[in-house]
Amino acid sequence: MSSKEEKQVQEWDTFFTRCMRDHVDFNAFPKEVDKLYNRTPLPDQSIFEAWARQRNGGTHVRDRLLCYFELMVQSGILTDTGVLRCISLSLKATIVSQEKAAPRTRPPKQTIEATVIERLTFQMIQRVDTNTTTATRIATLRVAKPLIVLLSRFTAILEGVATLTGPALDIGNALGQYVGAYINELSRFGLLTCSSGGPPKDLKTWFTRYLPPFIALVLPSNGHLGQALDTLQKQSGLHNNSFNPFLDDGIVDGVNLTALTYQENVLDSSLIVTRAASYVYLNAMLTGRPLCDDVTLFHYFNSRYNGQVSTLVTDLITASFDVLSNAINRTDPKASILIYRSFLTNKLPVLLESYSTILFPPFTIEACITEALSRMDPPSDPYSTQTFDLLDSNDMLSEARAEFLFACALYGLLPEQSIESILGDVPMQSLPEAGKYNKADLVAQCATNSAKIEELVGEMENMDGNAAEIAGALIEMIQSQCAAKDSITLKTICNALSRKTQALDVLMLFTQPNNILQPLCDLLDHWQIHDDQGEHNPVYDEFGSIFLFILVIRQHFDLQNSDFGIAYTDSFVLKYIRSGGNARDPSELTEHENQLLGGWIKGLFEMEGISDELMSTCSPRDFHMLVATLFDQSLKACEAGILSLETLRGGFEYLLEPFLLPSLITGITWFTHRLLTPNPIPAASLVILLPTLSLLVHPLSLSSDSLALHEAVIAVTALPLERALASVQKAHPRRQDIDPLLSTLKPRIVSPRCSLATAAELDTWCGTPAGSLLAAIQHSVSSLVNWSNSGVLNAAPPNYTHRLLLTGVAMLGANVVLEALLDVLMKYAGSSSPGVVLDIVTAMICAPASADGRERLSLRHVLNTAYSDAYTLSKKDSGRAEMVVRLQRRVDSQGGRSEEREIGETMDGGGTLEVAVDADGNGILLEIGDGTAVDVGTDGGMADVLDVGMGMDLDIGDVMGDGLGDDDFLGM
Repeated sequence: MSSKEEKQVQEWDTFFTRCMRDHVDFNAFPKEVDKLYNRTPLPDQSIFEAWARQRNGGTHVRDRLLCYFELMVQSGILTDTGVLRCISLSLKATIVSQEKAAPRTRPPKQTIEATVIERLTFQMIQRVDTNTTTATRIATLRVAKPLIVLLSRFTAILEGVATLTGPALDIGNALGQYVGAYINELSRFGLLTCSSGGPPKDLKTWFTRYLPPFIALVLPSNGHLGQALDTLQKQSGLHNNSFNPFLDDGIVDGVNLTALTYQENVLDSSLIVTRAASYVYLNAMLTGRPLCDDVTLFHYFNSRYNGQVSTLVTDLITASFDVLSNAINRTDPKASILIYRSFLTNKLPVLLESYSTILFPPFTIEACITEALSRMDPPSDPYSTQTFDLLDSNDMLSEARAEFLFACALYGLLPEQSIESILGDVPMQSLPEAGKYNKADLVAQCATNSAKIEELVGEMENMDGNAAEIAGALIEMIQSQCAAKDSITLKTICNALSRKTQALDVLMLFTQPNNILQPLCDLLDHWQIHDDQGEHNPVYDEFGSIFLFILVIRQHFDLQNSDFGIAYTDSFVLKYIRSGGNARDPSELTEHENQLLGGWIKGLFEMEGISDELMSTCSPRDFHMLVATLFDQSLKACEAGILSLETLRGGFEYLLEPFLLPSLITGITWFTHRLLTPNPIPAASLVILLPTLSLLVHPLSLSSDSLALHEAVIAVTALPLERALASVQKAHPRRQDIDPLLSTLKPRIVSPRCSLATAAELDTWCGTPAGSLLAAIQHSVSSLVNWSNSGVLNAAPPNYTHRLLLTGVAMLGANVVLEALLDVLMKYAGSSSPGVVLDIVTAMICAPASADGRERLSLRHVLNTAYSDAYTLSKKDSGRAEMVVRLQRRVDSQGGRSEEREIGETMDGGGTLEVAVDADGNGILLEIGDGTAVDVGTDGGMADVLDVGMGMDLDIGDVMGDGLGDDDFLGM
């Protein structure tokens, strides 16, 4: 254990000691332990061990300690998996020490192990009436392995004992009750039924092997429990009368030694570093939302170059230009090309600055730049096809070279006078007049002059190298002003960025969304209106600007809730995302909400207007959550003849005022939902809906302040609204008032910067001669291999987008895509290029990717499963199994520990629990070892079996020594 880990464990020991000494209240304990856990996280096994060290004491001490235990289980800090593992490790010492203890005059207390297992059983039974989720089903399946380990160890320790007594009896009874509750929970979650009609193969195998010896052991001392477990095992199908654990080849003393050491015995191939792999990695990093995590990027490149810094820097520069050249040749959208250019001129110099301190002559940054740019020169043959293809892109690439060189000069990476000699021409650009910006100076300038903020946001799109300092200043101001609750400055920043989505793209080169969104969401959650506020329009105005900015970021980058960095589910923004666009029936509103709704209806549609008194009693949060209901009730009143159409439109015109305008996102979202009803909307309803919607989407006049906000609102809502209107137009083709709305919306539609393909790209990929996504992926890999093997340094990069791979995983599943990649690896295995293709495929798997809101296996997940199952695969195809092992080693080395931890753990020779979607992208599945997929969706039904080609056999022998330990399971 490292000194850091020892310090962390000591901190937990001190915490539990203090809680016991001070009798920390049970209501206060969850908050305190959560605070410690967030500050000093430890594996649940270590936390349980620290807790168990407090066990010595009287009954009152024990009771308090157990209450703390239950609270930690309820909060998820302790899990059944971790606790069962700890008990398994201490089991023998507990039984032996208490059996040898001197006779007592009174019955000994129940062991802490038995008591803890009883509490876990009680907690499991208590969960029966709660809603089950995918996460709880996954957690339930994860318990199988440590439970089997504990059963086997308990049976082995007490082998030959006729009747259980003392602590062994207590633990045996508690463990038997837990097994019964666990099997019932598996059944309740639908996890004992797969496509074959019975339990999944591995669960059945484990319980067949290890439960009967345990039942035989407890039966003499507790006949009722033993008989109940025997009946339950048979009724649940977790038995097999023909099972023989000794029929597997290679079993020696109960352990398959060949399987245990298979991966270690596979010889590795030499590491070949290719230009194509760096090109793939950077392409993935900049596809969709920029995913420029410096730590991850440095790890990937450093692990490949083994200290050859000059080569690393040269290849990093080369890959950055390759990505830009590819985007230009593919005629990517201007917004995408802007990101590639900004990465080259604003982000890359920052990265190179980190390496400049460890480069010494003759290996300098300038030398690396010169070498990299020499690879960008077009072929020497002026009549080659490639030369003519490059003519159109040469101007932009030439500009990008000069911009990059001046940005490097700005950072002091090369002298300005060297630029002309590197370019071979007199540059048209120059260093920025203001020189290199400094973040602290920019923050100070904005503090005294708010107009500077708008100016800086406009400069974010410049290609001069200063965007990094501007981004740092904006991020620091957002975070500091949120802490200070300075909503006036935040309004200025948010409005400026909401209008400049390309500036947002550049900003994401230097941060991640949660660094901005988390403090803003926290500010809105704790927004307060003070009695002495005076006029309340500014309160709504500032709140609305911040809220609009959050929604703009969410839509522009297609963010998921997890990207917000919000630790609590009752956050206003998360509640709004879940249900803010849905109208509620007045009967569902609280009395206060009904009063507020009535006040807004009167204010909008009667002569009173929107009063400060109304806004003082209605927080901006409450208002935005009521807007959908306000629209719904107002339109219903108009349809019922209570309101005239003119009154309705006149009232909604109030919402075009700057302080209320952000609420139109909710209003237009309500219209979208209303237009997308399953049944065609009656023509009479459209007479009211469409004119009202037209007023909001295309108002006759707007103030200058409202105009910019309105454009941001439409950018957020245009895409779904356009689809809804197109659907209505199909049902009502003769209406003349839909086309003008569509014409207004189409130029304002901004597609989200996500990593999945467009419909046009899908048509192109599937229109290849082979006609499938898999064929397109394999062809893409082959073209990268051919480019790497061409030997031409200045050859243009092949057409590549990482969206192809990500779309394949999303539509076909990671299992299928991995098999296709392995096919390509095997195709080149006998050629002179196995190391080249291995480097490229490794980059594809290690490359960063953003979440898309679907629970599915990643390529790293399924590769890990294939690696664990390599021994079984080797019996069918030894070459493929060896390739899987080599690929996994590369991915582990270059990709580091996956941030996306494996859901579930290796349960034997390759069996893992994995979350996936089925081949049609429908249900959530759990794959268990042999490829059997068990539905863990909310309906508890069965999904189809996924044939993943990774069948496995249980290569675990019978119990030996003190029973199975965690390390006795293959793949661990």
